[in-house]
Amino acid sequence: MLFQPHRCPFPDCPSLTSHHFRWRRKGRFQRRCDGRSVPRFTCLECRRTFSSQSFRLDYRLRKPKLHLALFKDFVSKCTMRQSARTLGCTRRTVAHRLALLGAHCREFHADVLERARRAGGIGGVFQLDELETFEHSRRLRPLTVPVLVERKSYFVLHAACAPLPVRGGLSAAYCRRKAAEEERHGKRKSGSVVVVRESFECLARVHRCQGPVMVQTDRKTSYMTSLARIFGGRLRHERHSSKAPRTHGNPLFPINHTLAMMRDGVSRLVRRSWAAAKLRQRLATHLWIWIAYRNYVRGITNRARHTTPAMALGVDGKKWEYRELLAWRVFPAA
Repeated sequence: MLFQPHRCPFPDCPSLTSHHFRWRRKGRFQRRCDGRSVPRFTCLECRRTFSSQSFRLDYRLRKPKLHLALFKDFVSKCTMRQSARTLGCTRRTVAHRLALLGAHCREFHADVLERARRAGGIGGVFQLDELETFEHSRRLRPLTVPVLVERKSYFVLHAACAPLPVRGGLSAAYCRRKAAEEERHGKRKSGSVVVVRESFECLARVHRCQGPVMVQTDRKTSYMTSLARIFGGRLRHERHSSKAPRTHGNPLFPINHTLAMMRDGVSRLVRRSWAAAKLRQRLATHLWIWIAYRNYVRGITNRARHTTPAMALGVDGKKWEYRELLAWRVFPAA
């Protein structure tokens, strides 16, 4: 099927505001890196030329197949250094593709949620819990990662990353390092309330306009405050003990299982290893890659491997392959 552009790829084109896009074909060229023949076009609104490659995620990449292999590594507990070794590239290349894939997966997920919101919103029972990890130093730089999932489908709605304050009980050597850190960067404050509220606000944007909002959490008191402020009288909040055995009979089993899968798939979350996160921003980027894989590529379980969480929740209609998910860029709505 011949490619037909649906919009101008230039963000300052007048057609994006007038919603009147006209184009015509202007030959084609052959890519050096993979030999593909790529058609070119002219936008009749801004008079600039572009190609079908302008809409692809591998735009201007010399090794277009590399990000497919890296995507699999990023969700398979493989570190950046090991990926660079096995794929024959540099760590700088891996870091660049991490940022590229993370941004794309976040935009893809946001686009799916926006389409679901326009279709009437989503419903269900939602669960939130916080995973604790660290950046560079387990004692001096702890982090919190709140994750919000839909209970029945295991669909990951939102995740974020924020710092936590340094805890007590430090040795004399750690106290000296803590004083030096605070002198250099300031006192470390908790960002838990902010990122948890961000997750609940994401739920508020995409939830159905009518009916109750059912949320299950543990007994952390700050959750009650944020939920009541955002949802008001629509809220139906269930609280369960976080100290109960994390078996299949635990009401919070879906979120506990999701956090366990996240630790197993994201190398930066593996405990007590050299793979721990060094930069909080890269951890947040890495999480969006895993979320896209979990929601749209992987089946809910091995027995239901042909049904993804997005299909079970009803926000998407098919199981995505790696090549499909990473083929085309996601443009924000004009």
